[in-house]
Amino acid sequence: MSLSWRLYRSVAPMLGALAPWTRLLASPGERALWNERLGDVVVPGGCHAWIHAASLGEAVAVRPLARELAALQPHARMFMTAMTRTGRERLRGLGLPASLAPIDSPQAVKHFFRGVQPQRVLLVETELWPHWLLRAHTEGVPVAIVSARLSERSRQRYRGFGAEFRWLVSRLAAVLCQTEADQARWLSIGAPPDRTTVVGNLKHDALPDAPVDRGAARLRCGLERERPTLVLGSVRPGEARPLAAAWRALPDTVRDAWQVVAVPRHARAAADLQAEAASGGVHATNGAPRGDAWRWDARPGVLAGYYAAADVAFVGGSLRPYGGHNPMEPAALGCAVIMGRHVRSQAQSVRTLESFGAIEIASDAPRLAAAFAQLVLDRDARLAQAARGREAVRSLRGAAKRAAGQLAAWGLWPVE
Repeated sequence: MSLSWRLYRSVAPMLGALAPWTRLLASPGERALWNERLGDVVVPGGCHAWIHAASLGEAVAVRPLARELAALQPHARMFMTAMTRTGRERLRGLGLPASLAPIDSPQAVKHFFRGVQPQRVLLVETELWPHWLLRAHTEGVPVAIVSARLSERSRQRYRGFGAEFRWLVSRLAAVLCQTEADQARWLSIGAPPDRTTVVGNLKHDALPDAPVDRGAARLRCGLERERPTLVLGSVRPGEARPLAAAWRALPDTVRDAWQVVAVPRHARAAADLQAEAASGGVHATNGAPRGDAWRWDARPGVLAGYYAAADVAFVGGSLRPYGGHNPMEPAALGCAVIMGRHVRSQAQSVRTLESFGAIEIASDAPRLAAAFAQLVLDRDARLAQAARGREAVRSLRGAAKRAAGQLAAWGLWPVE
């Protein structure tokens, strides 16, 4: 038995015993939902499927999965959980019951299973909590991982739990992976070979469609209807200055014709990012952005609306080694997309877009300026790239249908 496994199994019950008292240390918003963390949730009559999505990103992917499952079992009772409050809110927005997930202590998990009575457990992406798996095994409840992904770091961490954890993973009823690389990593930690396959990424099915009227989308964002728009999305520290330099390399007349909106990845960094842009010759404005005045909008949840209004989108977290943020959303919404070279966490999406000629990768400052020039100055080039981006997104859709079909083929759905 590995040391990590022994420590985890020893500490989790102690934390579970202390958990009811730690609500006093939680924030007011968290305290109000603390009973859910303790597994104090009741679903009258139980549910056909407990579907868990860790946070907001995974919660977005649940809608197409729930739709395809309901198509096979129209009156299915599904119960959703998330680790974060924002994920919980998104799940509740689907019109299905949802709560925060129980902490991974034997007490909370046993309490949760007793109240929810799931007949199936569907975990989205990478949520492998040992006491969840142990309780499901004890109760005889099949567990499937859908849209399964596994980073190399997570693979090494799970392998550290040793043979006991590998045995739990081998008892999974299905592992439906995003990519072949994910499949190989899951197999290396013990996933059953005859129940592990590739179906794709559920998040691609949740991507929006391009707006019919981009001008109307601009008006909804408080922008001028007819002026072309560049959106700098998910900007991270260290990126505003090179973006300002690439922008200011364009002719004055072009900069005056366009409007630029920058959306920080984190609101707390907004002031520093504005100062960084100002040091590069671009200042912030609250009015209509023009020339070397950019609008900065740090409000949560606004980026998708701006992408729908944009002609060209730069996707941040990619000029510095942050790993990059999702380029598929602006591509789906009909933008010509630019990213830097640091795209490790988005490698699969970037490869797909590159295969369609639907993304510009700016590996250095001159190439960033060249990408801006090509797509801002050449209308035909940006329209052609945007069209290829939409085609790339269409090629990736269908994971939810494939996942539901595979669960059905393996007798895991429907349950009646």
